[in-house]
Amino acid sequence: MAGQGRKPKTDAIRRTSQPKVVDSASSAIAMPAEVEGNALMRECWEWTVGDGAQFVPADTPMLILLAQWWAVARQCSSSIAAEEGDGVITQVMTPMGMRQNPDVKTLKEATNQMRQLSSELGIGPLSRTRMGLMRMTAASMAADLPAKIFELIDSADGD
Repeated sequence: MAGQGRKPKTDAIRRTSQPKVVDSASSAIAMPAEVEGNALMRECWEWTVGDGAQFVPADTPMLILLAQWWAVARQCSSSIAAEEGDGVITQVMTPMGMRQNPDVKTLKEATNQMRQLSSELGIGPLSRTRMGLMRMTAASMAADLPAKIFELIDSADGD
């Protein structure tokens, strides 16, 4: 008797033939309170997330980190800006003499963290380029597929 096997569990998760559709309106994420309370973080959130339609709630922790590093970078930038002129303060006087301004190193770290998080979230220039190339490849394949199928059919008929 073919087809006999173990009976499925009553609480088993069933596969469906219908793909799961995510409603972009319900998946949009709201600005967290910790971001809303900080002007610099809120500015980054509004630029990056907007209405949140392109992100899912699981992205929220990384978006918060991105906003935090943005705030750190902005604070460091304003700290190292010279009060007079167009220069920056790269060295500071300490009791032990002239030292590198610690905000320069912090700004570098913040910039690296923002770059990595942007890449992970798909919002950096390189990520957008890669996504564009993937879309172009998919579109090219979709356009070429019917032609190749007809070509194969024609070659099979000719044999």
